[in-house]
Amino acid sequence: MPLPAIRSRDHVLGYPVDLVNESAAIEVIEDAWQNYQALHVVTINAEMVVASQKDQKLDRIIRNANLVVPDGAGVVWALRLAEAKNSNVQRLPGIELAASALASAARLGQEVALIGGRPEVMNKLIEDLPKLHTGLKIVAYQNGFYDKAEEQAILEGMAETRPKLMLVALGVPKQEFFIDHYKHLFPQAVMIGVGGSFDVWTGFVKRAPLTFQKFHCEWLYRLLKEPWRLGRMAQSLPNFAWQALAEVLAKRTGRK
Repeated sequence: MPLPAIRSRDHVLGYPVDLVNESAAIEVIEDAWQNYQALHVVTINAEMVVASQKDQKLDRIIRNANLVVPDGAGVVWALRLAEAKNSNVQRLPGIELAASALASAARLGQEVALIGGRPEVMNKLIEDLPKLHTGLKIVAYQNGFYDKAEEQAILEGMAETRPKLMLVALGVPKQEFFIDHYKHLFPQAVMIGVGGSFDVWTGFVKRAPLTFQKFHCEWLYRLLKEPWRLGRMAQSLPNFAWQALAEVLAKRTGRK
């Protein structure tokens, strides 16, 4: 369920999307801290929508998330296509929201926990982030390479540090399943799945150039760099587009 601070929520193919810009999303996060509330943030894109249609667990997680931001260009396109009132909706990339959340946590003295990424990425991350965000308190961290049998104990140990912001970089949908499974251990934490953000922040992977970002084509840059994504994208993106078009046509012709 959305928090009261969220004033506008729409839907794309039945999935909730909060029409928030970065400052509004950070306001929701800071309100959660001020009120000692847990908050699950999902950064949704077209591939995630299509995947959720085939996965009941992921479907439930997205529908129950407190804040669902429009990370992908496809989701923004569908929102604009469906309603004229959404013409000004912009992407809110998860990597940018997470960076702003870290800056806010540093400014407000909120403790941070990090999990995911390769060992060398995590080692560099915990060195670099405090330099970027003065006053940042990293109270717990764990790379993504650990014995699954030890996971419960690892998370219980992290929970003892009582972080208020937890960034989970395990990739979709693993990070969403992870947050859903362990969020009860972090009753006052804002939890965000951040995908490959740790790799980008530490310089192990380059983010798409500004030109690609400006024209909402980061997906194309990733595809050029990682051609193995082609099969998955070729299935999900056209599927998403056709469904979005069909939904709009059905509404405009009065069909259900």
